[in-house]
Amino acid sequence: MILIERKIINDIPILEIGEEDKKQETTRLVVFYHGITNQKERGLEPGYALASNGMRVIIPDAYRHGERKEEAYAGEPAAEFWSVVLKNIKELPDIVEAYVEAGLAKRETVSVTGLSMGGITTCIALTQYPWIHSAACLMGSPDPIGLSHWALKSRWVEGLPPIDDEKVNALMAPFESLSLKEHPEALVDTPFYIWHGTADESVPYQQMAQFVSSISGEAFADNICFRSTDGAGHKVPYAIFEEMAVFLGNVYSH
Repeated sequence: MILIERKIINDIPILEIGEEDKKQETTRLVVFYHGITNQKERGLEPGYALASNGMRVIIPDAYRHGERKEEAYAGEPAAEFWSVVLKNIKELPDIVEAYVEAGLAKRETVSVTGLSMGGITTCIALTQYPWIHSAACLMGSPDPIGLSHWALKSRWVEGLPPIDDEKVNALMAPFESLSLKEHPEALVDTPFYIWHGTADESVPYQQMAQFVSSISGEAFADNICFRSTDGAGHKVPYAIFEEMAVFLGNVYSH
């Protein structure tokens, strides 16, 4: 039986999903990040798929989302999205460590995954935390700077004060060291599942497809599984959640 519990970890509201009879055992840990304007409960479908493959799944509410919606933000409006992503990155080790210290997980078997903003979070986390065992990115981008420039011409900027390429460059300069596109070697020995719909209008498919193509043949790219669905938009089919869960479940057995 799959058990779903709400908990607070270091002041972060989370959902924990896992097999009830393994609740007190050391199990494989997966942290799943939701998309922008969503909340942890929107991760129940992928969480269930992952838990059904033997993993303990942690889905946190991101900064300024869900139960944390009222947390204050006083920065540049155009940078608010990235402040949420960076907060995810900063909080990830604390979430993992809480389960490691409780004897419920081992750091060397932790996976990170997410969709949309959560997929972007995953890509950045891979550049920062070499202890991540495996990962999955659904509808994300490995190129935060390129994504920001693309967003200038998209519906992302509706309702925001005018912003130009020069200001984007200034705001995003710190992200060069966080970009998986610029640091693909971070994928060495890391099984990585990727899915993207080719007709996605919210996070461009081309950025991920070009990234995967650019590193094809490199040793650190040997563990990439890249899937796409022709004509699919910004919505993950449940079958992809299941495929992702099987992929992450299988990599632990090798």
